[in-house]
Amino acid sequence: MDELVVIDAQGHVHLACLHWDGLPCRLWELLRAAGYPQPLLYDGHDFVESGVRRCSVTMVILQHPLNGWELIVTQVIGHRLLDTWEATAMRAMTTFFSQHPLEVVLSAFRLFPAHDLADPFWRDRMANVDKVVTLDQVGALRTTVLCLDGLYHLQTFQSQATTQLVDLAQDLHLTV
Repeated sequence: MDELVVIDAQGHVHLACLHWDGLPCRLWELLRAAGYPQPLLYDGHDFVESGVRRCSVTMVILQHPLNGWELIVTQVIGHRLLDTWEATAMRAMTTFFSQHPLEVVLSAFRLFPAHDLADPFWRDRMANVDKVVTLDQVGALRTTVLCLDGLYHLQTFQSQATTQLVDLAQDLHLTV
């Protein structure tokens, strides 16, 4: 899928993050099913803080065109744009699920994300998982596999970022 990448005068990267099959794609799939008309736009930029390369990604889920749901603003600070885009999508999904539990109760997305097993919303969504599987077996399996793949990518990107930070810390330690 070709995607337009816009870099503004301040060096901010603006894109929908749909150019790879990760959590931003899963979030857009969920929002499209909920009636949102167009993909989200992620705003990311790199900066250096205390000699360490960092980045910030902000994404806004606009007010729903029909339901009037409030907008959801998600901002994540990370070390590389790839993992920060993924983390931003994950946090936005979690926020959307907590604010709109009825929108996901009959979809395969109810299984995801399990960020906190003590979360009553997630436990409630899991209580009737057999009904989702009965209604749409293929969709439930497909969504579960795609979300797990997205989580794998997020962990891979975060692991790579952690490795880079450890290398930087070791280099700094040797320099000092």
